[in-house]
Amino acid sequence: MGVLGIFLLFVGITLVINGVNRFNGMNAKSAAVMNAITGVIIVAGCFINFGRADDTLAYAAVASGFLFGFTYVFIALNNLFDLDWRPFGWFSLFVTIYALYMAILAGMAGDWGFVYLWTVWAMLWLNGFLDIVLKMKSMAKIFPYLSIAVGVFAAFIPALMMLTDKW
Repeated sequence: MGVLGIFLLFVGITLVINGVNRFNGMNAKSAAVMNAITGVIIVAGCFINFGRADDTLAYAAVASGFLFGFTYVFIALNNLFDLDWRPFGWFSLFVTIYALYMAILAGMAGDWGFVYLWTVWAMLWLNGFLDIVLKMKSMAKIFPYLSIAVGVFAAFIPALMMLTDKW
């Protein structure tokens, strides 16, 4: 779980920064830096793991990592270049579906920790779809709270646990 722990450590920090950014109205380009760093770390790690993958489970881990990594690359590029967010909203819908499927598989395997993580992450991606594509502006109000909570409780703390063999 070492690599996943590293990835989630950066995801947690970035989600907190994104949530705080929304509260404080920081310049989105400033938050884009951490999103880019996180996305590049995850995507680079996934390319390395892709080259080493030798079974379905390893490929599923790579696919999951790419979805996380490209989420942060997408956010960074949108913030840096003031792009249309709708493609990211649609991306978020498909990642939500993937995350829910992974939560179901984790439940079938009795891995309740990953059921929790995948379900919570799905909620965050679903928030993006509902806000951006369906224009449910109440979701925009929820995002900062959800981003910070997910960053702490479904990324940063699990990362610390994974990196210290407590997961």
